[in-house]
Amino acid sequence: MNAQRERILRATIRCIGELGLEKTSIATIRSKADLSTGAIYKHFGSKDEIVTAALQFAAMDPAEVPHRWSPLRDDLATLEEQRGFDVTTIARANLELLASGLRPGPMRDLLKPQMEQALVLLAERLSAMEKSGEIRLKMSALRTATCMIALTDGQTWLGLAIERELKDISADIAAGLECLVEPVRPTSPDIFE
Repeated sequence: MNAQRERILRATIRCIGELGLEKTSIATIRSKADLSTGAIYKHFGSKDEIVTAALQFAAMDPAEVPHRWSPLRDDLATLEEQRGFDVTTIARANLELLASGLRPGPMRDLLKPQMEQALVLLAERLSAMEKSGEIRLKMSALRTATCMIALTDGQTWLGLAIERELKDISADIAAGLECLVEPVRPTSPDIFE
């Protein structure tokens, strides 16, 4: 990706996290990216185009989603820097975008397909794990994926709001995820037969 374009996308995510979507403007993005207005318009025609590209930049990469339960659980529960953003910036930007997506309109139209893709991807991974005999789901794969994302986001937002330690928030997320999935214990041959 062009370095200047990436600076714009990173600045956009930071602005949304700090100011909210409505207060994020091309001027605030330009200032945060430390670029000229012309440089912004060289890459994007409008704020909506920038936000769309920033959402795609920050979207879940299917190649990075683990195919096994333990690494997936650990990945979902890990609260550390992602793509060069601290967990607070990510959590605040996500919350701002989701709140903006509640109202009918262009933001919902932008967010809905990405949220649906993330749910479907996670549900597909869970379904494959269940088919392989690694886990047993207590609900459908899609419901489980929905609960996992809600649990992860909710615990993160609540924990950050009340200033809990990241390790404690992570531990609560991991424990909650374990309530949604039942690991299948490998059966060993009975030595007494």
